[in-house]
Amino acid sequence: MNRLADRNLLTALVLLVIGGVFFLKSGSDSKDWGFPLLASYVVLAASAAFFVQVAVTAILKRAPDAIEGLRENREVVIDLAVFCAIILVYVLLLRKVGFWLDSFVMLVATSIYLTVDRTRRNVLLAVVVPLASCILAYVVFLEIFYVPLPEGSWWEQ
Repeated sequence: MNRLADRNLLTALVLLVIGGVFFLKSGSDSKDWGFPLLASYVVLAASAAFFVQVAVTAILKRAPDAIEGLRENREVVIDLAVFCAIILVYVLLLRKVGFWLDSFVMLVATSIYLTVDRTRRNVLLAVVVPLASCILAYVVFLEIFYVPLPEGSWWEQ
């Protein structure tokens, strides 16, 4: 039973499901090789690496890196729940607000929430780094790879 609570095994299973779903949902067009299919291969390879690590740990008869009970990790569970709520709001507003504004707000909210020491400098970094990341992603996705991203329907006339 302790082996089933192994962090590496659970990570491998989650990555296998995510990679498998995106692999099965990607198309056969040559544009799909640019990002979606390649990303699926990377996630599936990471899943395989975690499965190998679990097998090696079992063969060497080492104790698994087991997940402790949820009561002992209350702060972690709360942080995870808040992060999942932020992601859910992000996904629900993506088509309405648009990719860039929604991504920037989500990254800033997540960065500020997960910052342990909320000094003026850290909050400023939590705004500047997502802004720079969005600008860099804009250049890479739209100017180099020509990836179409959702535009906000709230802003259309």
